[in-house]
Amino acid sequence: MKLKVINIVNHPPAYEAHRGRPRPKINWDLPDGSWIGIWGYEWHDIIGNKVLEISNDIEYEVWQPDLRADKIYEHTFESGLLHKSFPAVAKKFLHGIKHRDDIYSEFLMLELEKEYKSGRPLVLHINAGFRFINIPILKKYSKKIPIVGQFYTNSIDIFDLPKTNKPIKLFHAYLKFWELTKYYKLIKYIIPSVVEGTEYFENKFGTKVFNRDFANFGSSVDDWKRKYSKEEVKTKLNIPLDKFVFFSSSRLIPVKQIDKMLIALSKLENQNYICYISGRGSEEYEIYLNNMIKELKLEDRIVFIKYVDYKVLQEYFQAADILLSTSKMDAGPSAPFEASAMDTPSILTDTGIASEFFKLTNTGIIIPTDDYEKWIIELNAAMKGKEIKIPLREDLIAFGDWNKISKYYYNIYKTIQNKQ
Repeated sequence: MKLKVINIVNHPPAYEAHRGRPRPKINWDLPDGSWIGIWGYEWHDIIGNKVLEISNDIEYEVWQPDLRADKIYEHTFESGLLHKSFPAVAKKFLHGIKHRDDIYSEFLMLELEKEYKSGRPLVLHINAGFRFINIPILKKYSKKIPIVGQFYTNSIDIFDLPKTNKPIKLFHAYLKFWELTKYYKLIKYIIPSVVEGTEYFENKFGTKVFNRDFANFGSSVDDWKRKYSKEEVKTKLNIPLDKFVFFSSSRLIPVKQIDKMLIALSKLENQNYICYISGRGSEEYEIYLNNMIKELKLEDRIVFIKYVDYKVLQEYFQAADILLSTSKMDAGPSAPFEASAMDTPSILTDTGIASEFFKLTNTGIIIPTDDYEKWIIELNAAMKGKEIKIPLREDLIAFGDWNKISKYYYNIYKTIQNKQ
């Protein structure tokens, strides 16, 4: 009997971030007049599809809670990967002494119980972050089903305690620490985003951490090649040739620190620049960013291009003098890799697999995640012509080789199956 891997997404589809765009190809109308859809490009789907490409002894399913769903919806992709969307509800839970917003699906728990009772070999792949949806799964199945947790962000500061003498704040921190300790004792296997911070889990809990010296998500740079000179694409996009061009490409959410980036840009010595920002966020957050632009008097220097197709997106990568990536915490991000493939240098914060790669190749400019004065110094230097090295294309290809990465995930599933 084939091993079944169930990769559980801990968040609903990003309907809000995709508002205004066409529905995904896979969609259903709902009785209340709304609709539900499966895009198929969550990282969980991508991993599953890639693993199925190199194996014939595994079945792979992706389970996702969905606040819109009124029943279980499913779709099987060409690779054989099955994506299921489960009815879910918003959930508040206490972490320390504060409430956190999360999500829960009783339908998912019932379906998981059916899978367990079937007696077939199973492996669960969950987000290793402290999430409510994981707690009942770990409590009930950590000793019954092999479970691997994957970090999609840097895990180094999870157990950090604040430096404060305020008793309530300390009580909150220590209570969280105790809850996290109980939680991570139940996760025996971890796929890290980055190596930094994994020693704690190994030393504290005896966790098996599957470290590696390549990306945990693959990428293909075949379609990411420079086609135009910077001057040609600036002309095509009606960008004045004398303007220094910054480009940022990410989801517009607080952790990406776009607001901090705007503040830094407003303080540059040379204001003869234009910064294009691609991506979408919630309506409230986009209003917040636009209000900040007005307050900083950046209306003629900041342009949101929202979501654009790949052809147009690549043109902005080629027009850019510098790609800016300013996340506070990140699993990737992908934009510095894409910029490098198109011969555009990057300034990026010290987080995620991108910073590990740029350190490994001694390229780019890596800035602290929260030293905003340092950001200004480096941005000023870039505008004055400071050389910023770009990774070699062959290094990009080797680091994101999907064949190597697919085997990495496949071997993890088979290893923990055999150890149970």
